[in-house]
Amino acid sequence: MENTENQGNWLKLLIHELNMPSTAEFCRKANLNRGLVDKLAADAHSPRLDTLKKIKSAFPETNMNWLISGQGEILVDVQDDDEVKLLKQYRSKIKSEANQRLVEKFSVSVDYFVRDYREMDELENNATAQDVKDKKLFNFRVNLLLLQYRRQLAIDLLLQVPKSGTLLTGSIPGLKEQYSDLLDHLNDEILKTVKLVKDDVVSNPEETEQDEASETSLDEDLIDDESLIDDESLSDDESLSDDVGRDLAELLEYAGKAGELNIDDKE
Repeated sequence: MENTENQGNWLKLLIHELNMPSTAEFCRKANLNRGLVDKLAADAHSPRLDTLKKIKSAFPETNMNWLISGQGEILVDVQDDDEVKLLKQYRSKIKSEANQRLVEKFSVSVDYFVRDYREMDELENNATAQDVKDKKLFNFRVNLLLLQYRRQLAIDLLLQVPKSGTLLTGSIPGLKEQYSDLLDHLNDEILKTVKLVKDDVVSNPEETEQDEASETSLDEDLIDDESLIDDESLSDDESLSDDVGRDLAELLEYAGKAGELNIDDKE
C-alpha cells in the first residue's frame, strides 16, 4: 500500500485514533496476527487488501480511502440503517422542496417530537409505578397531548412576535410577555400531568380565582374568543367521548385563530 502522507506510521496513527488501549487489543478485535501487525507498524510489510478489509470490518469508522491512499480523514462518521433511512426521507420530502421555511419547521418539529415523546414516556412510567388504571391513564394521555400541542402553538406565536412591530400595527406592547406567561402556564400544566397530578391543592381560594380570571383574560386577548381548552384533567364522571370531541374541536379552532394572527408574517 502506497501511503505517502503516513508512510511507516499509518497503523500507529490508526491505533491511536481508535483509542485502543494496546496493540494486543487491536489485534484481538481486528482478528490479526500480532507478528503481522508489528511488521505493518514498522513498515516492514505492505498490507494486503484482505487485511484492510478485516480492519474496516472490525472498525467501521475507519476511512477506507485513507487506508488505501493515505488521503482524507482517518475516521469518518458511520451511519446505521435508521440514520440512512431518516436522511433519505429528509432529502426526498424536505430538502428537495428547496423551501427554507419548511426546513426550519422540520428542524423545530424534531425538537417537539423528542420532548413530547420523553414526557409521554415519563407519564407511562409514573402510571406503572402508581398503578393507575386504564381509564384514568387514558384521560392523562389525552390531556397531555392537547397541552403539548397548545405549547407548540404558543412557542410558534412567541417566536413570531415582531420585535419592533409592523408598518400596519406598530409595536404591540406586552404581547411577548403574554405569550411567555401562557407558555410558562402550559409547561406547568404539562409537568403536573406527567406527574399524574389530577387537582391542585388550593390553600387560598381567592388567589385561585384571581389566577383563573387572569388566565381567562389572557386567552381572550390571544384568540379574541373563548375557544381555549380547559386545562384540568377529565373527570371520571364526565363522558370521555363528549369531552375529547369538544377539546379537539376547540383545539382546531385555536390553531386556526393562531394562524390568523401570523398571516402578516407568512406573507
